[in-house]
Amino acid sequence: MSSGHPNGAALAQAGHEDADASGVTPPTSAAARTTWRLPGTLALPSEVWRTRHRWVTGVLLVHLPLLAAWAAVRGTPVAVAVLLAVPVALYLVAAAEQLTRGRLRVHPVLASCAAAAGLMACSSYLVSVSGGYIEAHFHFFVMVPVVALYEAWAPFTVAVGWVLLEHGLVGTLWPHDVYGHSLAHMQHPWLFALVHAGFFAAACLGSLTAWTLAERARALQGDLVEQLRHQTLHDGLTGLANRARLSLELDGVLARGQQVAVLVLDLDRFKEVNDTLGHAAGDELLRAVSTHTATGLDDLGLLVRLGGDEFAVLLPGLDASEALGVAERLRSTTTRHATLLRTAARDRTVPVSIGVSIGVAHRPASALPADPAQRAVIGDQLLREADVAMYAAKRSGSGTAVYDAATDQHDARQLSALDDLRRALDADDQLVVHLQPKVSVADGRLVGVEALARWQHPTRGLLPPAEFIALATSSSLAAAFTGKVLAEALHQCRSWLRQGHRVPVSVNITAPCLVRPGFALGVAELLERHGVAPELLCLEITEEALVADPAAAAQVLAEIKATGVRVSIDDFGTGFSSLSYLRQLPIDEIKVDRSFVRALFPRGTDEPADDVLVAAIVDLGHRLGVEVVAEGVEREEELAVLARAGCDTVQGYLHSPPVPAHRFPRALLTTAPRTTPSAGYQVLTA
Repeated sequence: MSSGHPNGAALAQAGHEDADASGVTPPTSAAARTTWRLPGTLALPSEVWRTRHRWVTGVLLVHLPLLAAWAAVRGTPVAVAVLLAVPVALYLVAAAEQLTRGRLRVHPVLASCAAAAGLMACSSYLVSVSGGYIEAHFHFFVMVPVVALYEAWAPFTVAVGWVLLEHGLVGTLWPHDVYGHSLAHMQHPWLFALVHAGFFAAACLGSLTAWTLAERARALQGDLVEQLRHQTLHDGLTGLANRARLSLELDGVLARGQQVAVLVLDLDRFKEVNDTLGHAAGDELLRAVSTHTATGLDDLGLLVRLGGDEFAVLLPGLDASEALGVAERLRSTTTRHATLLRTAARDRTVPVSIGVSIGVAHRPASALPADPAQRAVIGDQLLREADVAMYAAKRSGSGTAVYDAATDQHDARQLSALDDLRRALDADDQLVVHLQPKVSVADGRLVGVEALARWQHPTRGLLPPAEFIALATSSSLAAAFTGKVLAEALHQCRSWLRQGHRVPVSVNITAPCLVRPGFALGVAELLERHGVAPELLCLEITEEALVADPAAAAQVLAEIKATGVRVSIDDFGTGFSSLSYLRQLPIDEIKVDRSFVRALFPRGTDEPADDVLVAAIVDLGHRLGVEVVAEGVEREEELAVLARAGCDTVQGYLHSPPVPAHRFPRALLTTAPRTTPSAGYQVLTA
């Protein structure tokens, strides 16, 4: 793969030319910082120049008929009166582009100089026609600020030069026409020229001051606009481009018809850094990761911070395989560098290495439309697809993944299903529980049931868990969904109690609920509302949910245990929790995952495979002082092996599949402990 793509290099350069790693906005311009300077370093915007030029030429045009009338009133000789043709000619040059509606183009410098010379010629004509009256000279002073409206040295120099020639050279040759004094006073015309020069210099100084202040204000305004633009398009913490900048650049790449790839990067275990070392350390880590990632990216594309611990990379001109290679290199670069972070107490530094999961999405050049609305849709799709691929990489542990439409469940159908599920939570008859018995290995008695959610969809019929559990537990509805299943399970438990059957019920708890403050209190309130004793409820939690946030999970489990509710570790043996960690948790039960049970007879024969692993898990559970339940038991031969291993309880199709309460095996239900239908539900038989 090449070291860089020209368009990617341009994006990378644009992304770093006005931002540093700390996110500081670009410095103000020299015009805004200088205490004092000559004006003229900051030209007017073209539209502003054109507006002012129209005003200046308008002032010049107004002078022409007024001066002609004044010459007629004064009875000016024809030889002098015809000199009015000079400002007329200059006006025609200055306003040629306006008069011809753009057909005749005149350079702005020439047009502004012609307008300045025309105004000064009007002043000279007025002085001459007025016989050199001293009051007529004020016209020069008034026209200087008008010429200064251009905020350019060329027309201003023309105006100043004209005045010097008028009062110096012409005043020396024809002093009476310029200064209007008697001949006796005209022996030293340069003395009068110096006096006029002083007044004119004061007028010029005032105009230059106003010009300077206006230019400085414009520079400050430009700096403010640039800073606002920078803040709008860049992340304040890292100085990288943000989501808005990504949208602009991606639209430009799509408009050019290039193939393009987008990467989405998400840091692994970043929350642990924030929780352990503090948010300041987390911010420091984000800045360090930004630097390392930018170094690994080189000039291939634009690095963007989307928010939180999520980043994106825009790679124009790269195909999917090249983009995947970039992703793998960025992952290697990020995980290879350790960052020294200060702890929250600021008394020591801790080296932190962090992983990253990267998703890749790609669009070939042939599939890119030119319509802006379609480009916006494609840009959103690319970002979403890269995000889906990133989560796929995170789940698989591979670190990088390319988007695969065949495995994408995050589409419009999912949004529709999510909306249906939200309505189902509000309904009374859609979300139901099916019950699967848990049977004692020793005597075959019913010792409990597991309540498994089912969705009675109004149009699709009864949906199995595979159709909606992942959606319910990964969305904002996780807490409401778990609460609904708990309520249904406790309702059935209460119903059986009234019939004289003491049947404990188990309910699966999602990871979001496990770290949710107040969850244990909510469970206690549900128990009280349904009139069920805490020991009749068992909450099943997967190992995966435990290791997602061990500290928070341990705290919530302790709160649950304090209410008297039992706790079970579901799918034991498939997660990554350490034995020392499990020993510290307040658990009552572990459930051997069905994969281990199926492995007892992998070839479907009567000869069991090595059952040492199952026996080891059972022995471990007993040494931890907890009960052991085997899931997915379907054959008598499996039950026999588990009995020899010392397993306490089994659950599976051998005894019954999950069924509604009214179809629960009556014969099995009668083996449960009996109670009297009273407030205490005292056990009558065991």
